[in-house]
Amino acid sequence: MKLSARKYLDEALFVDIPEGYYAIHDPLNEGEISYWRRKDLGKNEVPDVNPWPLQTRTYGPRLYKSDPRLRGLSREEKKAFIRSWYLENVGGYLKAVVTTIAADPVAAGKRFAEWQLRCCICSKKLTTKESKVVGIGPDCREGLPKEFVDNFFPDQVGSVHAKYLAGSS
Repeated sequence: MKLSARKYLDEALFVDIPEGYYAIHDPLNEGEISYWRRKDLGKNEVPDVNPWPLQTRTYGPRLYKSDPRLRGLSREEKKAFIRSWYLENVGGYLKAVVTTIAADPVAAGKRFAEWQLRCCICSKKLTTKESKVVGIGPDCREGLPKEFVDNFFPDQVGSVHAKYLAGSS
């Protein structure tokens, strides 16, 4: 099952979310965090929201071949059931994910950078102390105004990373 927002949702729901990487509390599994990427893909720049890393297949609802609701159905009935099940369940799950990210993309981006020590814009591993404190790598920070970076990561985040780095360096 490939989770793809553009496959199940109207693009208007997520097109305004900035490209980047996000961590949210998973809407299906309480107490778990799921990681997502919003990116314009391909030469036609089609926007999409996908799990991160892309090979991840553990998020969202699942329909198994052994599901008892599929027993006794003809091939066409199975196809119709599977199609409607995915639209309802996976579509609903992805809508909850996109709504959560869209409600506060900055917080979701911060959470990704804090927990992964990766740039919340390009997902490259953060290697310098300054990048780890800010959560944005030097290449991605290059074109950003200082005020944006200062507002994006408040002092509390910087102090947490500074304590972490002091203990691990």
